[in-house]
Formats: sequence, C-alpha cells, structure tokens
Amino acid sequence: MDPIKIGKFISSKRKENNMSQSDLASILNVTNQAVSKWENGRGIPDIEMLKKLSEVFNINIEEILSGEENKKNKRKNTFYFIILLIVIVLFGGTIVFLNNKHEDFYFSSLATDNDNFSIKGVMAYSKDKKSIYISEVNYDGKDEEKYKSMECILYESNDSLEKTISKYGDINDKKTNMFLLTELLKGVEFNIDSYECSCAKEFCNNLFLRINVKNIDNKIITYQIPIQLDRSCEA
Repeated sequence: MDPIKIGKFISSKRKENNMSQSDLASILNVTNQAVSKWENGRGIPDIEMLKKLSEVFNINIEEILSGEENKKNKRKNTFYFIILLIVIVLFGGTIVFLNNKHEDFYFSSLATDNDNFSIKGVMAYSKDKKSIYISEVNYDGKDEEKYKSMECILYESNDSLEKTISKYGDINDKKTNMFLLTELLKGVEFNIDSYECSCAKEFCNNLFLRINVKNIDNKIITYQIPIQLDRSCEA
C-alpha cells in the first residue's frame, strides 16, 4: 500500500469533481488539514472516511487503496461495494507516519474452500492490533431452498473451544415471507476493528462462519464455512 499514490489519487478525483480541499473537507466533516495530509501521503483515511470518499467519488474502496481506477469494474451502487483491503484505525482515525516511517501492516485476503459458499474480505495486522472486515458472503450452491430466517456467526475455534467474535441476523426473526439463502445473505457484513485472537499468534487460521437457517417446519439447518487467510497481500 503506497500512501503517496493513494494521496495523489484522492487529489486527482477531487479535482475531477471540481472540488477544493475545503469543499471535500466540508462534505466529509473533517478539517482541511486532514484532506491535505491524505493528499500529501502523510496519512491514510480510516475505514469510515474511505466509505465516504467512495460514495463522493462513486468508486470502490479498492480503487482508492490501490491508487488507481478500475475502468472495467465501475461502481453502480454505493451499497454494493467490495472491500479487499482494510485500514487499521490509529491515532484518532488516521495512520500517522512518524519520522517518515510507518508501522508495518500486513493484509490477508479471506477465502473459503467450501464449494457452496464464497466470501470477500480481509484481516489486517499490525504489531499491536488485528482487524477483520468481511464485506460479502455468497451462496454459490445449487438446488436452493427458501427459509424463514437466518443468523450468521463469525467465530474462532482453538483446541476444540469456540469463541464468538460477531453475529449477523436473528434465527428467531419472525418474518412472514420465505427467502432464498442468497437473499438472506445480502447485506451480511462484519467489521471488527480490534480482534484479540486466543491463539496468540500474529497469523492464525482458525476462523469460521456458521450459517443457521430455519425452514418452514422450524427446523434449523447449519452450514459450516472455514475461512482461509492468504497472506499474499502485504503492505
């Protein structure tokens, strides 16, 4: 990740939209100094600012963090965006570079070997912190059925012990309609800014998703999805 390249990209998109630094700062509800710091490569916007920038410029967060626009993958709706990288939020929301040096960050993309599901997201590491962001969970299987409700649980398993990290949805939600699993999974998102892994390792592979769905007969069906981390994406 190149903060100089990111800064130049933000600056170019601002100018393309005929905005001054003051205009952009006002829209984002930040100071002019914050915008100047980003554009000069002295800091990177936090995840909330990246979301707002993507909406203002109508681009993907991935494009901001790569510092270049992907012409083949234009964003049509700000709700449906794919985050492949996540920025650790430090020092009040901005990564501060001291003495022209920055702390080492490592980014691992998330995937699964479950043939019926796919996920998109990242885990980010620094010396002091881990963060997890999952932006999409998709069902890719066939012969899809309809269900009354769903819950999606992100957890870690270590030495046969399970620890719930976060949860999306409610299996006891009393909906009147039936939904396909692909429909129930729309909007599933996990954003864990500070994650304490019980395995006490910098790089761990013990994350899972458990998807529980309730059918018309109130029977609960469970899908287990192991999560693999690909540490090919380093800052």
